[in-house]
Amino acid sequence: MHEHSFIQSILKDIQDKDNVISIDIELGELVGIEENHLRDHLFDETGWKINISLKKAKIKCPCGYEGPPTITERLHDMVIYECPACGLIGPEIFEGNKIKILKVIYK
Repeated sequence: MHEHSFIQSILKDIQDKDNVISIDIELGELVGIEENHLRDHLFDETGWKINISLKKAKIKCPCGYEGPPTITERLHDMVIYECPACGLIGPEIFEGNKIKILKVIYK
């Protein structure tokens, strides 16, 4: 039930939860939850309108490659990725591994 930890992390940053109408979220491509799961579970918890935009990932590899990773597998709670240039699994991520609250609209 890893969805619960994602939802709780989002909710702890929202003030005046009872008066929220909608929320805009940026979901990183390498976060271990799929867009529909996040939307459905957050809606079930809150009843808010949930807008999610996806943020593409960017990595920096010791081989010198900088850019989007190759995603090799999506598991229930993690994303496995590698450098498309050298095949290194799990190089440094510098974009696309977070969930960000972009906007909250209140009543």
